[in-house]
Amino acid sequence: MGHNVRYTLIGIGMILAVVGGYHRLQSQRSGEPLDRSKEGWPILIGLRLAGLLTLGSTVAWLWNPEWFTAVALETPEPVRWIGVAVFGCGIALMCWMFRALGPNLTDTVVTRRDAKFVDAGPYRYVRNPMYTGVLIIGLGLGLALGTWLIPLCATATFVTMVFRTHIEERYLIERFGEQYRCYMSAVGRFFPKLRQH
Repeated sequence: MGHNVRYTLIGIGMILAVVGGYHRLQSQRSGEPLDRSKEGWPILIGLRLAGLLTLGSTVAWLWNPEWFTAVALETPEPVRWIGVAVFGCGIALMCWMFRALGPNLTDTVVTRRDAKFVDAGPYRYVRNPMYTGVLIIGLGLGLALGTWLIPLCATATFVTMVFRTHIEERYLIERFGEQYRCYMSAVGRFFPKLRQH
């Protein structure tokens, strides 16, 4: 893998770290405690472990690709750059999501006391753009780095999120009622719904 691909991935990844970090800090300014156990201990632990495995293996790979020769694939340079572009699209989606969600942002299924209903930005097209972003980023990294390991870890993270979504939506219906039910019928969970005329 060329240094240009690695450095480009690192640069794009740093954008997400800065934007995501800023919005997480802003959302926590209220000091409101959130009960993360509401999502259930298996999902709480499983999701964070899968996420750490995905992030950790990505950082380690970017630091020293030679550690991962056993799970590397022969990937032509143009395919790697396609992966960089896909990764960039996933990062853009995540940044758009952070901006749209604003102070409503949490890392669990419960909503904040002052949460507002959000159906702007990427939420106009999918109900869970963060989860979709995880899949896109994982695919992009797999192509860019030439491996099946990171897409596999990202898929495990996404599948855990799928299980969590059912719990999360119960809390959103409890909070926003018929407004959220109508939103669910109009907007796809992870992928945009095809409009029927």
